[in-house]
Amino acid sequence: MTISNTCSALRYVRSAVRDMAPYVPGEQINDALKLNTNECAWPASPAVNRALYGASEDSSTDNLRLYPDPSASTLRQSAADLYGCSADQIIAGNGSDDCLTIIYRTFLEADGSCEVACPWPTYGLYDTLASIQGIRINHYDYAQRNNTWELPAALGQHNATLTLVANPNNPSGTHTPLLELRRLADQVEGILIVDEAYADFVSNDAERSLISVLDQHPNLIVLRTFSKSYSLAGARLGLLFAHPALVAEMNKVKDSYNVNALTQAVGTAALTDITYHAQLLSNTLAARKQLEIHLAALGWTWPQSEANFLLCTVGEQAHFIYEQLKERGILVRWWDTDLLRNCLRITVGTPENNTRLLAAIEDILS
Repeated sequence: MTISNTCSALRYVRSAVRDMAPYVPGEQINDALKLNTNECAWPASPAVNRALYGASEDSSTDNLRLYPDPSASTLRQSAADLYGCSADQIIAGNGSDDCLTIIYRTFLEADGSCEVACPWPTYGLYDTLASIQGIRINHYDYAQRNNTWELPAALGQHNATLTLVANPNNPSGTHTPLLELRRLADQVEGILIVDEAYADFVSNDAERSLISVLDQHPNLIVLRTFSKSYSLAGARLGLLFAHPALVAEMNKVKDSYNVNALTQAVGTAALTDITYHAQLLSNTLAARKQLEIHLAALGWTWPQSEANFLLCTVGEQAHFIYEQLKERGILVRWWDTDLLRNCLRITVGTPENNTRLLAAIEDILS
């Protein structure tokens, strides 16, 4: 096929796709210290390694020769046992991004009748998925007061088909009280999706999740991921929790074998090693506290974080510091947008990684 023929074929691409801006994931540079994509700084549970090797050894090659369990039944039952719900309230996905795609495909009609709403700034993929569907997404700015970000009152006053709230929010790390989210679920006309990707890092156990109240809010969907607190970003695994009737409908649009056999095995192992998971959380929160002490000494500020990262207000030097850190092999996140241009989002690393980061920052500022 000639170049001209290839280019002419572009006219068959949907206009919504041609016009959309692609989602830009965090940078990946070999051998760099990655403090830009909010992975957990410590390795996954030893139980995950045992499950991985057990699933791939010669005596178990049928695990790879055959299609995986399309419903991830063992994984879902383990999740149901841990979260105190039923397995028919859960869908497993290829990361929580896959769960979001399932939701968008299930509920959104590209005929002008549907809208998506979210507070802003938040996770940019919400916008990307709306664009793919040809759906308008409405942003409502967070009310930023002192070191907190509060949900905008207008969020629940519009007739959006889907309303999304990340809790804790990304990129701010701020947490919305669960009672406020329950009120929002009662207020919205459509579906409320609460993305709890970072919820395990919330210091107050009672404020971590809405999964236990799903039965009281039939229009509520809760998302969880293994990419953060379980140290399994590379495995790509997420969970969707909702009323069984909604789950049954969403299962119709789910890819048949969306979670592979190895990921199902390691996910189940991670869920059942409760002691190790608690240690990962403890390590992260202790490292975050120490990082906050040292960054505060530089005069930097941030909203109160209940996640494994800090959104630091740095000032006009933010982009310069970001570039200088990258030259030193350290990646943090910077956005060229009005609301975030003076900020750097920094993932909490191990104490050794945080020491390297702080030394580099001090060197740059000097």
